[in-house]
Parts: sequence; structure tokens; C-alpha cells
Amino acid sequence: MKRNRTGHLQLRIPRLKWSDLIVEASLSVVRNPGRSLATVIGTVLGAAAFVASLGLGTTLNHQVSSAFDVRRATEVRVEPDNDRTPDTWLDTTALARLSRLNGVVAAGRRVTLGEQPIRRTITLDPSDTSVAVIGADPAAVRVMAPTLTLGRVYDDFQERNAVPVVLLSEPIAKKLNISRTDVAIFVDGRPYTVMGIYRDVARRPEAMAAMVMPYSVAANHADTTAKRDVLIETAPGAAQLIGSQAPLALRPEAPTELRAIAPPDPRTLRTDVESSVTDSTVIISVAALLIGTISIGNAATAGIAARTPEIGLRRAVGGRRRHIFLQLVLETAALGGFGGAAGVLLGILATCVVSLAKGWTPVLSISSAVGACAISTIAGLLAGLIPATRAARIPPVQALQR
Repeated sequence: MKRNRTGHLQLRIPRLKWSDLIVEASLSVVRNPGRSLATVIGTVLGAAAFVASLGLGTTLNHQVSSAFDVRRATEVRVEPDNDRTPDTWLDTTALARLSRLNGVVAAGRRVTLGEQPIRRTITLDPSDTSVAVIGADPAAVRVMAPTLTLGRVYDDFQERNAVPVVLLSEPIAKKLNISRTDVAIFVDGRPYTVMGIYRDVARRPEAMAAMVMPYSVAANHADTTAKRDVLIETAPGAAQLIGSQAPLALRPEAPTELRAIAPPDPRTLRTDVESSVTDSTVIISVAALLIGTISIGNAATAGIAARTPEIGLRRAVGGRRRHIFLQLVLETAALGGFGGAAGVLLGILATCVVSLAKGWTPVLSISSAVGACAISTIAGLLAGLIPATRAARIPPVQALQR
């Protein structure tokens, strides 16, 4: 109070600086750690779930992209467009031109014969097993990429010298009761040595129901019904380009007489999967943060109700309604910011732990971490508006009587 010019006492309007409000709000948060923790726990969990969801979603998105890049179509097959195409496109000169194309990893010839009777002895048996025969040079075998369980794959020596050796798939080997290599079998009465047994192939699954032998051996017994083609392994993402260039490289004088078959690039599917993962992650993250906001609002309401006598005392000694309102809102905003920062650290830790446990490379976004802190602060501020407004409207006498 002070005296005016007439000598009468005059009440001074109480004022509170912003610095004082910040100090008061900070002291209130620090003096009551239990209440502050109860208020902020929801924000911590919400921010942690937000950052962890975004982090794991981005990491998973990256893994999906990497998986598609690795498994993207890497195979092209070239075959004649009609039966009148001469076999000059299968000679070594044509294959050398094809192999020089940028993006070609391996390219080899293949001829597929009809089913041939196969048996363990030369003696004719009405119950002989008939199996399709595939003649493939070493480069074509590399494109098929068989996974061997026994023996080894034949090489250029067997190809050049037309050595009668074969590779058998496990189903056919079991049907013939063959469990080791270097044993003889008879295909259409001709002897062959089993050089290897494979359990799977990376490309051309029809090889699982056939036996594979050198191209030079199979070509000697091929008739006009045998199907000839060229198998090409490409670098990831190059299949479409090689598919358009291969006919010209193999038969430059008449490329239209050859047809290249390349699997479609799964870029569209990859984009759809990435979009779905991103959308799901954002929805989960926003829901987690919304839960945190509701939690801090409920905790703030309960905390302010417990502080009603303190609020009444402040009003009784001259505190104005806006002072009470601003202090309480600053407290919830500060708690939201602190909870957001703690939640961000917890979410980053969770993302790293889960990613490393799965063998993934953690992908974290600085912008999402900063955004989580900012959103948590704003959420704390908004959550404190309603309880602060109610607290500021409580009459001092009524507050002191509680």
C-alpha cells in the first residue's frame, strides 16, 4: 500500500514478472518430486512410445527396402521366338558379347531334353524312373546356384571334354537310393557319374525335378524338340535393362527373333509396403502421445486439487487469477518438456536395443526426437489449461477452508 496525493492509503496492484513466474514454477516442480513424477510419468511413456515406434518403424522400413534391393529380380532368360531361329546366338562369341554388358553377373547356355529313363544298373527294368534332363554349362549352373549337400559342381574341364557327369537333386537321389557321389547311373542306357547332390536352387526351380549335366553332353543327344535358352544373372535392379539389351547382344543381325523374359521389378510392391509401414507407425506413435497427454492432464487435475489451500493462500496475499493460471500452466508445460526429453532418451534406447537384438541397423531421426520434445511440451501446456483455469476461479476464502 502507498499514500496518494490526498494522503489516503491506496492499494498497489500486485505484479509478477515472467522471471518470477518461471522461478516459482521451477521451485514448485523441484519441491515436490513425487507429485511431479506422478504427473510426468504418462508423458515419459507417451514420448518413449512415440520415439520408439517411429524409430522401429523407420528401421523396419529400411530393412524392408534393403530386403527388396537384395531380392529384386536378378534373372533374365532369353529364348528363340520361333523354331526357325538358327543356333548361332548360342555360340561362345555371342555369349562373350552378352557377358560384357554392364549389369551381367553370369550368363550361360542351357538345353532341356524330354524325360529320360534313369536307373542304377544297365539292366532294363519296366519300373525305370523317368526324369527330365537339363544340359547347362558352368555359367548357367552358376545362375541356377544349386546348394550342394554332397560332392561339387562340374567346371569348364568337364564342359570342354564332354565328360558324362551329372548333378542330382535330393528328391531324385532318394528315389534312386543314392546317398553318395562317384557312383554310376544309366540315363537311357548311357553311363554317367554322379558328381554332386543338391537340396535347393536359387533360380529355376524346375531343376529340382530334373538332373543336370554339362551342356556339351546334353547337346549331343538333343533332338529338334529340345528347348534351348540362355540364363542370365544380373546385378540388383538391372534385370529390366539387360532384358532389353540381351537379344541385341546375342543376335545383333536379327534381335527380334529372340525373346527376353525378365521378372517385373517389384518397385511398386516395395513402395506400397513402405507406405503401409510408415502409416501404421505414425498412427501408433500419435496414439501413444495422445495417451500421454491425457495422462498428464488427469495427473495435473489431481495435483492441483491437492494444492487448493496453497492456491487460496496465494490469492489471499495478493496473487491474481492470471498469476495462478500462468504458474500452473508453466508447471505442466515444464513437466511435459522434461517428460518428453526423458521419453526421447528411453525411446532411443529401446530402438537401439531391439534393433541390435534383431541384427538390424538402427535408423533414428533427429527431427522426430526434437519433435517429440516439442509436442510433449505443448501437450503439457494444453493439459494444464483446464485444471489451471478451474484453480484460478476458486475464491480465496473457499480455498483456505479446504
